[in-house]
Amino acid sequence: MADAGTVYVLGGIAVVFLLMCAPLYRRYVKTKDKPSLYFGITCLLWALAAIFGIVIAVATSLHYEALTVLFYRASTTSGMLAYLFAVLFAVAMTKNDAKRGVWLSSVAFFVITSIVWIVNPAIEGVVGGTTEFTLTSLYKAPYGLPLIETIIVSMVVLASFPIYLFLHGARVAEDRVVKMKSYLMSVGMVIASIAYSVEVTGAVPYTYMPVYRPMIFVGAFVMYFSFVTPKQLEKKIIGLTPMSEKVVKSFVEEFFIPEITPSTKVQRHAFAKTFGLNHQQRIGRRILLEFDPASHYEKVIRDFATEALANLEPIVVFTRRGSAIHSSLRERKTVKFFCLTQQVSAPKEFSENEMLLPSNDMSLMLDVFDKTLKAHPEGVVNVVFDSLSDLVLSVGFEKTYRFMRYAVEMLASPRNTVLFLLNQNAHDPKVASSLRGLFSDQVSFGKEGIQTVKLSKAAEVGKVET
Repeated sequence: MADAGTVYVLGGIAVVFLLMCAPLYRRYVKTKDKPSLYFGITCLLWALAAIFGIVIAVATSLHYEALTVLFYRASTTSGMLAYLFAVLFAVAMTKNDAKRGVWLSSVAFFVITSIVWIVNPAIEGVVGGTTEFTLTSLYKAPYGLPLIETIIVSMVVLASFPIYLFLHGARVAEDRVVKMKSYLMSVGMVIASIAYSVEVTGAVPYTYMPVYRPMIFVGAFVMYFSFVTPKQLEKKIIGLTPMSEKVVKSFVEEFFIPEITPSTKVQRHAFAKTFGLNHQQRIGRRILLEFDPASHYEKVIRDFATEALANLEPIVVFTRRGSAIHSSLRERKTVKFFCLTQQVSAPKEFSENEMLLPSNDMSLMLDVFDKTLKAHPEGVVNVVFDSLSDLVLSVGFEKTYRFMRYAVEMLASPRNTVLFLLNQNAHDPKVASSLRGLFSDQVSFGKEGIQTVKLSKAAEVGKVET
């Protein structure tokens, strides 16, 4: 029979890795977050490597040497494939486009697995009821081709690229949480890579196995904990420091690249022409759009974004991930989303054009409004806020009304065009009337299409040279 202690330890490790997969899978299903997908596959493959370790112990107890060698090769391949997905995870996390590094890591993976499958490993002995293997080396028995040295060098090549990405990400990050996570991920990758290269090659005597084998799991867990750091701990690290102006500025300005050129008059006035205006007359308005959720109101927002981008103006959208507006505009990479969610307790950059914000922190939203305007001190800024109804249901009418008074005052500028959305079926008349009173421009969108409720005169709006 296989050694019970080995089976329990490897089984426990496999179970823990499988448990790690569950929240990563849920996160990917909800958000389509690629880092979660890649790291989830990494944990799954590490779990599979541990399961193959159990099977090796069983085959050893039954004296099936051929099966033992087969399962050793399968376990090693699964573990090395996990490291290759860890490279993809690092690339996705740091938003790096270094394809050369991925190809180099892939070559290193191919070299290691080719050696493991082509060359017959030597049996070093039976340790803890499990057959342990080694390969030929220039410095240890059995002497021969420098296969151990080649595997170690290849492992260094494979692991160096993600470690570099994490360290570089930590160095350039402005956010303290991102910096901490990046450093921890690099440390975890270093620990796991050193320990696993020893495990695969048998380069160190197996008397040290109780030291280096657990370090594989420790390194992997450090990476996992860094990626899914609990919100409360993140909040303690950040403290009460307001959102960095540099973070918002880089988000809404640095990556702004015009998606389309102003080729036709239709694009340049896609939204304004609906009300008998041109783009110049639209600038400077703060508009309340009351919508019927059963209608295709997202078309209006799409026209608003098209007009802004056709005139080479930045646009930021406050909404929920998965909302009708988010789904309609998410493919336009120059539309910047501030996604309101209860999943975070502090601002968190989610992708190149999406940043997550806590949905009930209105002071932070005002701070983001302010930083967004400061990121474009001279040009025209377009803002969409979806939706006031969610805010009323989340924090109550009084807090929402106070927030709106501050927001409307802050955004009152002849160079800002702001569109606030309100579900026309979600509130009693008093609430709706109070919110309407904050806007001089009001439109509605229902089953009959868009209708003008109230529109201020062009002279009252102010003019901006575009």
